[in-house]
Amino acid sequence: MATDSPRRPFRPLPPPDVGPADPFLRLPSYLMFELIRAARRTAMELFPDEHLRLPHTAVLACLADRGPMSQREVSELLRFDPGDLVSVIDALEEMRYVVRERDTRDRRRYALQLTEAGRLALHERRGRGVRLNEALLAPLTAIEREQLQTLLLRVLAHHDPRFAAADADDARDAGPARFAAPAEPPAEPTASADAAARGGPARPA
Repeated sequence: MATDSPRRPFRPLPPPDVGPADPFLRLPSYLMFELIRAARRTAMELFPDEHLRLPHTAVLACLADRGPMSQREVSELLRFDPGDLVSVIDALEEMRYVVRERDTRDRRRYALQLTEAGRLALHERRGRGVRLNEALLAPLTAIEREQLQTLLLRVLAHHDPRFAAADADDARDAGPARFAAPAEPPAEPTASADAAARGGPARPA
């Protein structure tokens, strides 16, 4: 069972003129690309029989969070190409995770609805996602993982308004103490301090 690494203060990054000699390793975009590749390899090693890819999971999560939606609404919300989404929905229907039913808001169209089997599959898939992140981010402490998540959300919110609310929530919860070093435990009182507190004479240690 995975355990949190020992907490230690966040270390600031070195200045730009200090770092790897390889210019590619100075590009965060390249590092993120390589990290995505590492995530895929790790996922294949941990879950070789995984049948729910990220697009499937995104659709299930969308329906779980927002309720029945038209295929067009799902496409717009997730910013999936409508043509690509068709095969994703077809696969989810075949697995009986999603059904099409008449939209109660407009009987002329159909809405996608999450089934109980789909809800359970999403719950289990999220559990595997936690395991994947534990393995992928194993070198980082809990406090460093929070720092990484905060920075990623900030960049995503800058480029995509869908992430703005999550970034604002994260910023509101994050105070200066969030990434500070853990407080030192109080020192054991000495005989002198103990005597002083009682108003009596201090004895030599």
